[in-house]
Amino acid sequence: MALRNLHHKTGSVTLKDVAEQAKVSPFTVSVVLNGSKSNTRVSEATRVRILEAATALGYQPNGLARALQSRKTNILGLYFGYGQLEPHDPFHAEILTGLQKGCEATKKDLMIHYSFHQYSVGEVFSELVCGKIDGLILIASPSDPLVEKVRGSKLAVVAITDPIDGIPSVVADDHFGSVAIADHLQAKGHKVVLYRTCPGASASAHRRQLAFENRAEELGITVIPGKTADWKGGVQEQEAEIIANRVKLGITAAVCWGDPSAYALIAFCKRQGIRVPQDLAVVGFNGIEPPVEPADHLTTIRANWAFVAESAVRQLVDILEGKESEPLTTLPVNLYIGDTT
Repeated sequence: MALRNLHHKTGSVTLKDVAEQAKVSPFTVSVVLNGSKSNTRVSEATRVRILEAATALGYQPNGLARALQSRKTNILGLYFGYGQLEPHDPFHAEILTGLQKGCEATKKDLMIHYSFHQYSVGEVFSELVCGKIDGLILIASPSDPLVEKVRGSKLAVVAITDPIDGIPSVVADDHFGSVAIADHLQAKGHKVVLYRTCPGASASAHRRQLAFENRAEELGITVIPGKTADWKGGVQEQEAEIIANRVKLGITAAVCWGDPSAYALIAFCKRQGIRVPQDLAVVGFNGIEPPVEPADHLTTIRANWAFVAESAVRQLVDILEGKESEPLTTLPVNLYIGDTT
């Protein structure tokens, strides 16, 4: 068929332009191009004619208009309640990789929201529920002030890393992992252990510590807590004193709430001439490979955080499609025995 060229027209090409070109009504064009809900049946010949006209004219569907019509944007949001995601941080990179895989598999886009201090809780909440996103992946402490607002809204939400009451959550099996660490150390003959705790509020880190302490008590292992001062796991004065007196205290192993804390402890031991694992065994948690090949392969619990994030996206999409959702999904972890125990 002959197609008219409308390049001389100013402004964007409209449904009406396509309808004139294809010699059909704008309504029929909308049915074909924008997926308008209708019982109208369009013949294959007419459909092809409309598509050819749209291509020739350079018609671009109005995504915002379609979103308003269907009340869907096909965009999922991520709220990160611990400051700002750092792509170079191995844990953050794992989470982002999983979210991207999940969005690719479900044909969704991702919009990231941060807990910047210059915005109030109300402002962040308004941004989340204003209609820009269909649903939200939530990474935040249960005590985050935004959690209560989101939980009481109609926005579809799935939490990851930390389970949140009243919100479907996808987590790694912190309890199993910590029990496995205690069993491993007991089998190695360790009787007194330093436990390096999390420096901030983290429900998952608290679960790990509690599970380890309970299992250690059952196995007759004494646990001495050591408080880390920052998320990178630097050894401060209180812990340095404990480590210096480790022989007197009977400490032969250290369990760290996360891998960065474990790697920082190993570096400290090397500076102090303490051999790992001969003088002090070290265990981490998370199993995320550092960006640079480490000198020591850490004994740790491997939790597949990319799979956790991807599973959360799929669960969120299921919720948006009206399917039933489990209140808590706990994904398996496994003990990796490296060079440090």
